[in-house]
Amino acid sequence: MKFVLFFPLTNKDNKHKASPPLSLLALAAPLQERGVEVKVIDARVEPDYRDKAVAAMDGADLFGVSSMTGYQIADGLDVSRAAKERFPDKPVVWGGYHPSLLAEQTIRDPGIDIVVRGQGEQTMMELADYLEGKRELADIAGVSYIRDGAVVHNPDRRVADINEFPAMPYGLVDVERYMEFNRRFHGDRRRGLSYVSSFGCPHACGFCSNPEAYGRKWKGLAAERVVSEVNGLVERYDLERIYFDDNNFFASKRRVREICRGFLEAPRRFEWFATIRPSQVLSFSDDDLKLIRDSGCTKFMMGAESGDDTVLKLINKGNEASDVLEATRRCRRHEIQPSYVFILGFPTETWEQMQTTLDFMKQLKEIYADTRTTTLFFTPYPGTALTRLGEASGFKMPDSLAGWSVYDARSVETPWISRKQKFKVKQIADFYIPWAYPNQLAREKRSASKVIEPLYWLFTGVCRARVAAGFYSLPWEWHLARRLKLT
Repeated sequence: MKFVLFFPLTNKDNKHKASPPLSLLALAAPLQERGVEVKVIDARVEPDYRDKAVAAMDGADLFGVSSMTGYQIADGLDVSRAAKERFPDKPVVWGGYHPSLLAEQTIRDPGIDIVVRGQGEQTMMELADYLEGKRELADIAGVSYIRDGAVVHNPDRRVADINEFPAMPYGLVDVERYMEFNRRFHGDRRRGLSYVSSFGCPHACGFCSNPEAYGRKWKGLAAERVVSEVNGLVERYDLERIYFDDNNFFASKRRVREICRGFLEAPRRFEWFATIRPSQVLSFSDDDLKLIRDSGCTKFMMGAESGDDTVLKLINKGNEASDVLEATRRCRRHEIQPSYVFILGFPTETWEQMQTTLDFMKQLKEIYADTRTTTLFFTPYPGTALTRLGEASGFKMPDSLAGWSVYDARSVETPWISRKQKFKVKQIADFYIPWAYPNQLAREKRSASKVIEPLYWLFTGVCRARVAAGFYSLPWEWHLARRLKLT
């Protein structure tokens, strides 16, 4: 048998950084072990991907698509319909976050035959059995389909231990294409690769779709397996960095310690980054954090979300703003860069609460100037508690798969935050605060550019005064920076 697995563009202009489609590689691993030939096509790095995907279906048995909410749906539908038009008798199967959350809407699209909900490794192997006549579709857990005009949702599939599945076959994609893509379009010259060591997250943040799509389950690969596979990737691809693409890498302290000790004993040293919760930073001892840093971890990615405790309670974050401050102090002590994501514009959040968050970002930079902050605006995604609150506050969600295909977090307007407020937030968060407290990245840019050097101290001094006073009227330096393409 042969399956073609397709990863659509994540945005129309294809400007996001790219890494191998781990969701598809996870599906491919057990399929290959079973004897199924797998062809992976990634639209982000594959020229003429539409024609190649359709051509690959000649002699194949199934066309699979992994999709998140947004433009991936539009691109996935386009290629799926092209494959269906040429090969009408071959099933088109969709999986991933969006189809798992809105299986009913997804399966009603005429170009889709089966939806795989939740974890897909075992389901895809059973679909191979179905196509060989060894199993009935009705007996496969975790799939949705249409029979006699009615939508059928088979029972959910239980989350399997990912240790039961083989290692992801990175050889199915051209890893060098991803490095070249990121080097060419993002200036990233470090040889890095993403890796997943665990599945799921036990927490239930109100803005996150993961609990609805996969349940509050967490399964981690054994530490010795992580060390072996990561070291193998570092050697095979001559890597300098590993990006752990886990939802919750630090869920098990014992596993983290064993992994770090394994990295310390590795024949080659490398940097690694992972996502951690502020409360987890506080729960580790100083000895643990030293071990983590010594093993090569140079950055923690954390969701701070807000600097207002009332908002943190609203979104069920599970920590207070003071925890983030203390986590930043501990990161500074151990020379681990904290990289925070803030989300503003939650339903019922006031402008005063948003200003509290902006002031909080300044506090973090005062504690540790190398702190990095990314500011996003809340976008209602299917399957979250805050989305339901947003609908009660007047937001209308798309009612079809086609409607979701043009759903863009950068352009979605919600009734509880205005365009003017968004503009002001981005101006302060993305220009004034970073220039007032320049981190390592900004200093490196200054050193590399003679154009920035004469203006560096001017911008830093003026922005520091602005932030201290909270005064942003007549922003002449912001206009100048835009003309010089410094922001």
